[in-house]
Amino acid sequence: MQSDKVEYIRFDTLETGILMGGKPYLLSHGTHNSYLEVRTPLSQMDLLNELGEQLRYDNGSDASEEEKWKAIQNFSDRIHSFFIDFDSIPEKTSHLEVFLNPSELALIPFELMLNKQGIPRFIKKEEEHFVITRNFRRDEIRHSGEIPEKPRVLYVHTKPTHKNYVNLPFPDVPHKNHEQSIKYAMKYMDIEKQLTVLANPSFEKFKTCIAEAVDEKRPYTHIHILAHGSLIFDYKKPSNFEYGIAFYSEAPLDTAYQATSAQEIRALFDSLSNEDLPYLVNYMICDGANFTNGFKPNRNPVQATFSAGVPIVIGSQFPLSMNGSNLITKNLYKHLFRGDDCREILGDIRTALYTNKQDYGHDWISLVNYVELPVDYEFQLLKQKTALQLAILNHIRDKAAQNLNDSEDRDDFIMVKVQIEQTIDVLSQQAKDLEDKAASQSDFLESNGLLGSAYKRLAEVEWKEATEFGDDTSVKQQEYLEQAKIWYKKAADRNQSHHWSLIQYLSLKTILDGALNELEMDYWYATRSAALFEINKNPGSIWPYGTLIELYLLSPKKNAEEAKKNILGYVDMLVTNSKSEGNLEPITSTNAQITRYTKWWNQEGFKIPNHLLAADQKFLEKVIEGLS
Repeated sequence: MQSDKVEYIRFDTLETGILMGGKPYLLSHGTHNSYLEVRTPLSQMDLLNELGEQLRYDNGSDASEEEKWKAIQNFSDRIHSFFIDFDSIPEKTSHLEVFLNPSELALIPFELMLNKQGIPRFIKKEEEHFVITRNFRRDEIRHSGEIPEKPRVLYVHTKPTHKNYVNLPFPDVPHKNHEQSIKYAMKYMDIEKQLTVLANPSFEKFKTCIAEAVDEKRPYTHIHILAHGSLIFDYKKPSNFEYGIAFYSEAPLDTAYQATSAQEIRALFDSLSNEDLPYLVNYMICDGANFTNGFKPNRNPVQATFSAGVPIVIGSQFPLSMNGSNLITKNLYKHLFRGDDCREILGDIRTALYTNKQDYGHDWISLVNYVELPVDYEFQLLKQKTALQLAILNHIRDKAAQNLNDSEDRDDFIMVKVQIEQTIDVLSQQAKDLEDKAASQSDFLESNGLLGSAYKRLAEVEWKEATEFGDDTSVKQQEYLEQAKIWYKKAADRNQSHHWSLIQYLSLKTILDGALNELEMDYWYATRSAALFEINKNPGSIWPYGTLIELYLLSPKKNAEEAKKNILGYVDMLVTNSKSEGNLEPITSTNAQITRYTKWWNQEGFKIPNHLLAADQKFLEKVIEGLS
């Protein structure tokens, strides 16, 4: 996505402030534009009077839907003069990152702005995204913003047995819907290890759960909280009010209920190290981002969490319907765990909420997100997509023994192919840009390696589709493997100490073209030298042994006994070191690669010479047994 930056600043302390009509601010748009002076068109009291009742649920308001919409239109008209000129936004811009450094400006719901036709600005139109995210300057960016390779999700649903601040019982929350949506989104993952469901905890138990995960060196990367928002009000300190989170309380029922404050939320995330901060926190609570008290620096749970350093925080600046929370949860994780851009996901969610506003009311306005993304975010997404595609393929592989023949699996194949093709398109452009940049060698190797992997994965999808559904995809398999070979060779030629890209090239060269000639054997020896060098440098290495296993399978049978001895020794070292490190992925990955020689590349159309160990099916089975 092409982003554009909008930033507000003013003098004096930025952490606290009151929204006053006619107050001056400096407004910056883009990178090179000069600052403009703008003035607030309304005060906090004006905002509350105009929208306070209109954007509440079940408040006894007699206003009709037409009157509510008119209030939204009027408010949008009023705040347009305080925002940038939309006509000045470059045509290709699809994301506005709005820095609300003066804290009181977080009170303004920019998300409801309408265009001249009365359609929300920040929804998808004609398949084109136009997304708004919030941000503000901080002294330190604590989280790297790196997308977690293996998400660890903490799902919390909680409801007090006490009565709320108006002496009514808290309604039930749709916790089963949320759990079902999260589990569906994680269906290609190890749910037992990667998802924790915490039912009805107190805030203390919630904190303990997070601390225990950190102690076990398995911190949560995603935290999803389903609860009620609750007004915190102290009659002795009437100016000290705010919206908090209604966690379950173990206090006696005859005592007054006290919700968890934003200050407590801030202290929790402040207590975590930079490495242990979650990547995303999603507050599915009413008023979780409601900023009604400008005197308090920790204004609400959403802003407090973002201030503490969490890079993506989602919440609601007004009441949020239960149906709306269900839709947000379902669509967020379904696409997030497919490697989609979080900005596009949030834009699609707002669009769905607005399009079906008869079911979700004003939730399209309530949804608010604070986002800080790294400069290489889109490249990270590509890497994540390839990992997720592999997980999906493995899932399909594991289901094969269960008579995999239903429409859902067909959909899986289609989705994977579309995603891989999209990945290839983006990676191809990036590889072209990097090809002549010697200074970007690591990026070049990664980009070309990912392209090779993407084409190889696409070929594997075609093979699995042929295997499971009887389609003839042999031509496509060959075509994609040829492309994979080209990209692996480019990476290998750039750096012949990069043994992974070298062995990938040699493998595909052998199965597609037959025996290596004398010149190509130079790659074989370069691969062996690179792998052995890494092992000598670090005796606890794991991946180089996987390279050597496959490399010696591509050696002629005239040295068969010595090669077999070497291979089985490398299998033992790979397994031993993997288990010692508690990392079984190299075993699984190497097993899967060798299995390709026995179940895929031994078929008609491939050219593995009979004099290579890679054609010795009996010995390959022995290698696979050692890797099991």
